[in-house]
Amino acid sequence: MTVKPQTYWTERLDASDARRKEQQLDIARGLIAAGLEMVFQLTGSGLRALEETEAAASVFLAAHNPTIAAEIATLETQGTA
Repeated sequence: MTVKPQTYWTERLDASDARRKEQQLDIARGLIAAGLEMVFQLTGSGLRALEETEAAASVFLAAHNPTIAAEIATLETQGTA
């Protein structure tokens, strides 16, 4: 495996990529917050907004990471036993 040498330009590109990723994460956080606010506005309930967020997170995990979804299901089962 060949390792590329770090130069001024590769360091600048890496820093730029890190900034871009952080900006994208900030946008994603804003979208999540907007979704919470929308549910709150529709239902008038902060608790309902959090419940809807939990439901959405469960769907996301089930679609993208079956291992974590299985772990969550196990924890939920233990909580109701």
